[in-house]
Amino acid sequence: LTSNTMSANPAELYKEGKYDEAIACIDKMESETGALPPQLMNLKGVCKMRTGKVDEATALFEGVLALDPSNGEAAANRKGSVMLKGNMNADLANKLFREGKIDHALATYNAIDLSVANDDLRFQVKNNVGAIHMQRGQVSEALAAFDAALEVKPLSVDTIHNKATALKGVGKLSEALEAFDQCISAQPDFYSALCGRCEVLAALGRFQESVEQAEVAIKCKPDEYRAYADKGFANLKMSNVDAALDAFDGALKHGSKQSSELMKVYALALTLKADQLLNSGSYNEASEMYEKALSLGASETPSPGVLFNHSLALLHSGKKEDAMKEMQHCVEVDPDFFPCWAAMGLSLLQDTKYAEAIKALTEAVRIRPEEVEVGYHLGVAYLKYNNLLEAVEQFRKVLQVKPDHEASKKALALVEASMAYKKSQEAPPPEPEPEPEPEPEPEPEPVDTPPPAPEPEPEPEPEPEPTKEEAELQSEFADLVVEEETPVEVTKAFRSKTVDEGELDNLTMGEEGGADSNVLIQMDFELAELTYPGPYPKGIRVDRREQYLPDDLFKAMFKMTKGEFYELRKWRQMAKKKEVGLW
Repeated sequence: LTSNTMSANPAELYKEGKYDEAIACIDKMESETGALPPQLMNLKGVCKMRTGKVDEATALFEGVLALDPSNGEAAANRKGSVMLKGNMNADLANKLFREGKIDHALATYNAIDLSVANDDLRFQVKNNVGAIHMQRGQVSEALAAFDAALEVKPLSVDTIHNKATALKGVGKLSEALEAFDQCISAQPDFYSALCGRCEVLAALGRFQESVEQAEVAIKCKPDEYRAYADKGFANLKMSNVDAALDAFDGALKHGSKQSSELMKVYALALTLKADQLLNSGSYNEASEMYEKALSLGASETPSPGVLFNHSLALLHSGKKEDAMKEMQHCVEVDPDFFPCWAAMGLSLLQDTKYAEAIKALTEAVRIRPEEVEVGYHLGVAYLKYNNLLEAVEQFRKVLQVKPDHEASKKALALVEASMAYKKSQEAPPPEPEPEPEPEPEPEPEPVDTPPPAPEPEPEPEPEPEPTKEEAELQSEFADLVVEEETPVEVTKAFRSKTVDEGELDNLTMGEEGGADSNVLIQMDFELAELTYPGPYPKGIRVDRREQYLPDDLFKAMFKMTKGEFYELRKWRQMAKKKEVGLW
């Protein structure tokens, strides 16, 4: 390592931490001699590593190995440089992951040479790659990554939890349940695992067990929303609407107002409760429930069924004007929503708004021409609007669909009788009178003769009294209206089913934001990011924030290793975490 031409010894410079000077010294020797011995190439590589130029260091070590494959020093140094590069890439990938740049993070993780990595790095990379795949919706790839991580650390409860979440995502519910059970067996207060197990039980149709599991999770963390949401969902699937609403209220109270999935299920529960109230005659309460469901609702195009039933609740409450506005909104959302057109037309017909009733009932008949009662009332509306020809045509259409429809037969007979009677009473046209013969011109009268007085105007003749036949027809026409019921009673038959059985059967509930939102990551964080009251990084276990401290910092703070810490009793762990602001 010495040279007569060198003013300094590079080995001594290295020992003194003067890495750049050592590199310059070795470069000078190379320029003078044209080649370097393996020892100096190794030393230069180590100096390059110390200055952060890991790729250049690796190239130097590989150059030595190309000359001498048996050089153990170069092989060890190359392994060290590759490991250092892997750690640097892992830190970069972790940073990218936390910034949400998951594609770039995945590429960086995949660039790490895990063949020379230690177990901690291999485990971290595989677990986090799985978490990224979950975010990308690639659940099968995530499952493979979690399995690879568990090959390194088979007892990692966090990764077993991640695997269970992935199994749930691909529908392997029995395996997912087994994995969640394994987590809970190791850590009975593992909240995310308790909730995951609750969701798997619900997916298996074991709703009562799901409710019981949710109650256990709520006891562990009464201020977290997820278990309340899971409890509400399971109760809803069992048609326990009141219990579901209580649970959903608990979820909202504890901070899940941003979950669109929960809002959707909550709105569904409110709608079912409103339907119950409407059917029981509690119209004001039903109206309030529908309004709340619509306000949560979820989209700019609310359910026409909910809008329509809300309009019926308003109509029952005597708020006819508001009811008509809601019906109009309903048919704007769905122009082919038959129950709304039919109910609107019948209500308008009873309010003697015949032109508007004709318009609404015409739409209803267009959608469902087989509904003979609606078609019959359209004929009545035409009749009351004094459009006898349209009335006749409509009654005949009804009878084509249902020849034995008595009301239409009676109405048609009356209208045809009326038209025939009127025709029979029409006077024949008068015969033309003969032209009068011209009268002789009168002789001129004397100038002083006064003009004749004007003849008095004849008194108007009184209108003739209706004949017996006309009076009977008028009386029977008056009976051709909707039965003497309130508009509310008429519309009862058209109440809409706001929630289809299939919608409730196919309803699923999971973690807020998708299956990836409770997958746990493996990386170190600064103490300030983990200290109460947060906000805390996404993807960590908030109740075990201390496990994300770097090992050296953890040991400095707790005066013990992580393994020693987790062997302590729970109360002792909590006391120590409180001392450092991690409780």
